[in-house]
Order: sequence, then C-alpha cells, then structure tokens
Amino acid sequence: MTFKWRSTVRTSLVYLVSIAAGFALAYLIVAFFIFPAGMVPRDVKVPNVTGLIYDDAVQRLVQAGFHGEKGEQRYDNSAPKLTVLEQTPPPGSKEQIGATVTLAVSGGQRLATVPSLAGLTKIEGQMLLEKQGFDVGESSESPSDAPRGSVIGSRPAAGAQVSVPGTVSLVLSSGGTALQMPDLIGRDVDAAKQTLTQLGVREIKVVVDPVAVGAKGSIVGQSPVPNATIFPGSSVQLRVVGDPPTP
Repeated sequence: MTFKWRSTVRTSLVYLVSIAAGFALAYLIVAFFIFPAGMVPRDVKVPNVTGLIYDDAVQRLVQAGFHGEKGEQRYDNSAPKLTVLEQTPPPGSKEQIGATVTLAVSGGQRLATVPSLAGLTKIEGQMLLEKQGFDVGESSESPSDAPRGSVIGSRPAAGAQVSVPGTVSLVLSSGGTALQMPDLIGRDVDAAKQTLTQLGVREIKVVVDPVAVGAKGSIVGQSPVPNATIFPGSSVQLRVVGDPPTP
C-alpha cells in the first residue's frame, strides 16, 4: 500500500514539473518569436559620437542599435561643418535599443565682410566693428593727408572675408610728413598761396589789412610763424596789404 502511494506521488510530481516546463517554454516562444523585438526591453550604453562627421555618427549609432537625428546647428570656428558637437542622451548613458540620439552639429565658420572704415574717427570705427561682431585689435598709424587720428584703412582691408569672432585692426592717419612753415613775409600773396599748396596745406585764409604798409597784395603777417612745424592738411592764415581806407 505504501509503495503504491509513493509511486502515485512520484508520478504527480513528474506531471507538475512537465506542466511548469511547458509554460516556461511557451513564454519564451511568445517573448522572442511572436512579439516584436521592441517589446523585450534591453538597455545598452550610448556610444560616444562627438567629433565625428554627422553621417559617420549616425552609422555608428545604427550599429549600436540606436537612431540618430540632427539637432541644432551652431557656428564653430574650430570644428569643420557637420561635425558633431554634442549628443543627447550623453555618451555612456543606458538607453533602450531603438532609442533616438539627437546630434548638435557645427555650422562651420561664420564669415563676415570687413566694412569700409575710411574717414571715420577711431571711436566710430571701433563701434562699427564691434557692432558687426569683430574684435578690435591694436591700432597703427601711417602717414596720410587725411586729418591726424582719422581712420584711413584696416587690417584685414575692407571687403575681406573674416571669421567671426575675428580681429580687425584700425589704421589711423599720422598726418603728412612734418614740414617747416616757410617765411612768406614780403612775398606776393598769389605766389605764397602756390607754395603752400605744393606743401599740402589744405586751407589758406587771406586777411586784408587796409592799414598795413607795403605793396598791395604783399604779405605782412602769417600764422603759423616762419619755421613752425606744419603737416599736409594744415590751415594757414596770411595777412596782406590792401587798399588804404578812403579819407
């Protein structure tokens, strides 16, 4: 009787184990062959694709089981165009297979044209360059007939294409070569004006003195005085003998 009971229990256990094994096998079949693969969660590390060109980065993500999409584009003078600058989710984070990784890429260098600055004051030139995104470098001077301190050019020159931010330096006029004011006292005003024009004097003002003594049209006074330092573009005043006043 005892032997028969043990045999019955053994048979029941085998039957129960068989049923459990059948359920486990059925679950595996359903999980891996019937349901889509996306329903079986699998977390893997996101690869680092920063520094790669966009197409190469997308291919690398696909190989790892992810999708890549283009995000914002930012100008970057140090990274070639379409280089991946940043990725979301970040490298090393764990995400499900099939997740999307957004890639921020470089737009390359932003170029701007150096504006024409000639004729502006130093402050005006600096303000215009800064307004257009340039950094202002150290100014230099060069001889010129333009007023001293005014802008006569830039480095790089106007019209050049420069990456922004980039540095543009102003070239300022140092005035012309220093000259000595000639002694014009006693000379005819027309001959004196011709001499001054050849020296580069821009403005010659003639003041007639009706009480001065001497030949009509002759110079009896001058400013600057003889031997004073002058520059091309300077202004000179001449005092000449005029007609005496009517009695």
